[in-house]
Amino acid sequence: MLPRPALRPGVITGLILLACWLGWTTRSVAALAHRPGDDEAAVAALVDGLRAQGQLPAIAAPVAIRLTAPACDCVQDEQAWQQLSTALQAQGAHTIALGATGAYELLVLAADGHPLYAGPLQPSALACGRGNSTLASWLPALLAERNPPLFLPPRCSC
Repeated sequence: MLPRPALRPGVITGLILLACWLGWTTRSVAALAHRPGDDEAAVAALVDGLRAQGQLPAIAAPVAIRLTAPACDCVQDEQAWQQLSTALQAQGAHTIALGATGAYELLVLAADGHPLYAGPLQPSALACGRGNSTLASWLPALLAERNPPLFLPPRCSC
């Protein structure tokens, strides 16, 4: 039987670096799969606040709520809201515009009252991962399917 050759120092160093890189990569990819908890907490607090003030309708249907963001007053938002209202009402959802201010421009609740979407009226195409970023084109599908909620960072559309 032939003696086994000893590993050279360069090979050992390379294996250690490879193991560290694999550990770092795996941890980074796993971190991408988790949504930040502060978004969910902020949206839950917003829904609870609206419910406590009696501003949520007591109906068993999906509802889209347009909130007034303090720094947002865009002409394009009115057109986007009208398109969204028409698309959601075709799906049997109710739409209401509240004078209540919030960090988010739009809040969409499922029929059972849990939030499905919170974010701007006109999200960027990069945030949605779609070529067509108009909410009127893809938000009705979110109501029809049982997908995880989508919470985009609060910001103005314009």
